[in-house]
Amino acid sequence: MKPPPHLAFLRCRRRRRLFSSVPDAAAAAAELAGALAAAPSPDATRDLAALLRRLGGRGLASALSSFAAPLPAASALRLLHHALSNAAGSSASRHGHGHGLGDDLLTPRVFALLLRSLVADRSTLPSARRLISRLLHIYPLPTAAAAVADAASTTTSDHLVHVCLNSAAPGSLARATDAFRVLSTRGSSPSIKTCNILVEALARAGQLDTVRKVFDQMRDDKTVALDEFTYTSVIKALGRAGELEAAFEMLEELGRAGLRPSGVTYNVLMDALCKNGRVDEAFQLKGRMVKGKVRPSVVTFGILINGLARGERFGEVGTVLQEMEGLGITWNEVIYNELIGWYCRKGHCSEALRLFDEMVSKGMKPTAVTYNFIAKVLCKEGEMEHAEQILEDMLSTGMVVHYGLFNTVIAWLLQRPGRLDAVARLTREMVSRGMKPNDALMTACTQKLCKGGKHQEATGIWFDVMTKGLGISIATSNALIHGLCQGRNMKEATKVLRTMVTKGVELDRITYNIMIQGCCKDGKLEEALKLRDDMIKRGFKPDLFTFNTLLHAYCNLGKMEEALHLLDQMKSEGLKPDIVTYGTVIDGYCKAKDIQKAIEYMTELMKNGLKPNVVIYNALIGGYGRIGNISDAIGTLDTMKSSGIQPTAVTYCSLMYWMCHAGLLEEAKTIFAQCIENCIDLGVIGYTVMIHGFCKVGKIDEAVMYFKEMHSRGIAPNKITYTTLIYAYYKSGNNEEASRLFDEMVSSGIVPDSVSYNTLISGCCEVDSLDKAVEIPADMSSRILTKDDCSFNTLVNGVTTPWCQKEAASSAE
Repeated sequence: MKPPPHLAFLRCRRRRRLFSSVPDAAAAAAELAGALAAAPSPDATRDLAALLRRLGGRGLASALSSFAAPLPAASALRLLHHALSNAAGSSASRHGHGHGLGDDLLTPRVFALLLRSLVADRSTLPSARRLISRLLHIYPLPTAAAAVADAASTTTSDHLVHVCLNSAAPGSLARATDAFRVLSTRGSSPSIKTCNILVEALARAGQLDTVRKVFDQMRDDKTVALDEFTYTSVIKALGRAGELEAAFEMLEELGRAGLRPSGVTYNVLMDALCKNGRVDEAFQLKGRMVKGKVRPSVVTFGILINGLARGERFGEVGTVLQEMEGLGITWNEVIYNELIGWYCRKGHCSEALRLFDEMVSKGMKPTAVTYNFIAKVLCKEGEMEHAEQILEDMLSTGMVVHYGLFNTVIAWLLQRPGRLDAVARLTREMVSRGMKPNDALMTACTQKLCKGGKHQEATGIWFDVMTKGLGISIATSNALIHGLCQGRNMKEATKVLRTMVTKGVELDRITYNIMIQGCCKDGKLEEALKLRDDMIKRGFKPDLFTFNTLLHAYCNLGKMEEALHLLDQMKSEGLKPDIVTYGTVIDGYCKAKDIQKAIEYMTELMKNGLKPNVVIYNALIGGYGRIGNISDAIGTLDTMKSSGIQPTAVTYCSLMYWMCHAGLLEEAKTIFAQCIENCIDLGVIGYTVMIHGFCKVGKIDEAVMYFKEMHSRGIAPNKITYTTLIYAYYKSGNNEEASRLFDEMVSSGIVPDSVSYNTLISGCCEVDSLDKAVEIPADMSSRILTKDDCSFNTLVNGVTTPWCQKEAASSAE
């Protein structure tokens, strides 16, 4: 149906107005050429801006298309910069007043025409690539690719595919493939070189189906002439996928297309055959290669040797090596690496080393792979010194060392006792060269260094890695903080944490939990609570570990009311108390001598389906012992056994201690004897408990019997054992035996602490052994121990009694 006359008239007027607003293309082109040729000046810039505003995107595209030849690169670049600066300048107005001038001008067609000019000059190629990136950012890929295709420039098409391939964005390979399809469909296919790069990239990514589709389109559209490299890439993809019959078919098609397979083509297919265990067919293909007058290379023989080695057919390698020698082909690093690698895998260290020495004697520079093989087998054989020497030789000659070799040697050193210094030194060397161990090894190094007491080395390496900007995993950082906290070095742990925050390293819940635990162990509960609050602010919800850690701190301080408040908060947040939670609370009440509360939580524990463990029973035994209820402590032990939980040495030592504390020495002796009879090793603690119990009631002879029994069983007394006996001897007046024990303790390598010295000083002063007492503080000073107030008070009290004023005056002098 025809429109009403008045509507048709209006539509005609609009069409005439629209076309009359677009200037004549030739005239516009001439005007544009003049504006671009004018010397740069504010007036020239204003004139160009006015012209472009008048032309708009459509007019500019028409003007550029009207040029007999593409714009010179310099003019295209000037026009582009002007359009982009206008786009940036009008970005604020776009939010409220539509698009800016730059965006209106840079239509897909204008993009394509400017690209054709920019790719024609090598100096403006970077600008061309940036322009393609902008085109892809503004427009959908099909629109952008269509515009590039319309420019009818192979070089421009090449750049579009390359920009897509080199993009760091996810899906870059798929976008490059889509771009190729649009370009090829519109008759503007990239060059064969670019097509081959795309096929190779797809093959490396294992996208065989896409490889086939791209290859079929290249072959069927006939917009680009396939060459042997194209076929070789497809054969490689098929070989990697194990489709060897299809790979052979592709080789035949290559011949039918009038192309001649290259040595690379044959090598690719031979390599696939060898990796699939079809070594005999690989040798047959090599024969076909020779018949085709394609000379085998050292790579060819390397592939065949690798295939024989994989098939454990190393006896046939000699024939291959002889053929190589007959053709005058010298072994290269690959051949040596393969042979050395095979010998290393078989554990033939001496033969591998012989080949290595031969390789060096021929003036052939060993590669990092060769060194890696040698170092690995040496490490496996335990010849660490030799492996280290190889690495040291590389370092001393300034050779570039592959990070894999560093990792191998460091990893093996890490498993050897007493080699932490070497681990730290090599890791520092690695970092100084701009490398670091892989994340797992870096974490292991940090853990081992901290456990070995080398916190300073671990911290130094961590800061070096951060300074170099090499990146460090949260697991490694957490391992370092944990090691520092375990070593009671909270100051350094806090410094590491602050550096992580400053450098933008993301913290996690584990980081906070480690720090909270460290603060709690260091007695800094307030700091731990502040960390808990900061943890919540950063979006990390405290977990069971967090609550259990804080509960343990409160209970250790005897703050049971606060502990219960925290427990209620934990439950309100949906966290279910576990065996650790209940064990902590029960132990807290036992230490507070509130056994009834402990039993209440024991009951709650079992109501919630949990079973008490040995730790909880030990806590209850200690709780009963603290209130002198030994019968219930023994009853707890019986309950424990009837529940199928085996008591530990700690259980028996705790029970014996509280028995001795309550004066029930005979009962403690019975428990001790039963443990020995049942081969339960009570260790130094069990013996010390008994010695302390008998010394406390003045039965030194029986205490000495246990002391001698310790020695006969090969159990070394500890500092507490010695101090207990020393104090008992001095108290009984036997200062000579006390002094002998003190000397024995020191000679056994136990460094006396202030308690030991105070015991000795007190005894000396009480029995008027002033000379000995005066010598002791000097001895303390020589051991770099600080004399506490107790020591000085004891000494002063001893020397200022009325019967030794003279000696006191002498000491003062």
